Amino acid sequence: MAYSGTTKKKYFQMKNFLLLLLLIGSLHASAQQINTKLKQQLDSIMQVDQELRKLFTSIPQEEKEVILEKFGYTAKDLEQKGWEIVAKQDTIHIHRVKEIISSYGYPGKSLVGTPTNKAAWYVIQHSNQLEKFFPLIQKAGEEKEIPMTLVATMEDRILMYRGEEQKYGTQLKSGVINDPETGERKWQFYFWPIRSPEKVNALREQVGFERSIEEYAESMNVTYKKLKLEDVK
Repeated sequence: MAYSGTTKKKYFQMKNFLLLLLLIGSLHASAQQINTKLKQQLDSIMQVDQELRKLFTSIPQEEKEVILEKFGYTAKDLEQKGWEIVAKQDTIHIHRVKEIISSYGYPGKSLVGTPTNKAAWYVIQHSNQLEKFFPLIQKAGEEKEIPMTLVATMEDRILMYRGEEQKYGTQLKSGVINDPETGERKWQFYFWPIRSPEKVNALREQVGFERSIEEYAESMNVTYKKLKLEDVK
């Protein structure tokens, strides 16, 4: 059966309209899956987590005072209490994140969107319960709820806390070490020893890191040195 030019035009217009409706419906369904209330809670948690840590960086004193005032502290409180201010808030956050995980599982991309899917990870990463939650973090990475780079970063921190070599070169420390280049024992920032330095860049690429260990070191203004565990103990 032959169609006139006008009929064909109406057919394609209707087809495009139906496709547009399907697309809008799909986007609407996706938006409905996001738990907006939970997202707002986690966004607030992540903001506080990151903001308080700025107090221990080289930001201007005026900016520190603004942050302190926001949370009900003074410059004197910071001088007297120091990291205790952050630790107190971390305790509150990990308690809330435990409640969220108990109710929803890991609050990943499909539940709260991005970058909110990183919020619970930050809280866990800053707690003393990494090993307890690592299987959950690993599962979230495998299911693409969080980037695998975060899984690798947490795994490295766990290994470092155990006194073992890290895999991906994500963990830096500062302290007195035996410098392998000079033979001197001195204070410096350094990369915690890496298990297989010759494979580290390939491993980094596998999990999604965009920079090599050398490029990462340069961005952190740290000289990358291949240390052994005996150098840092």
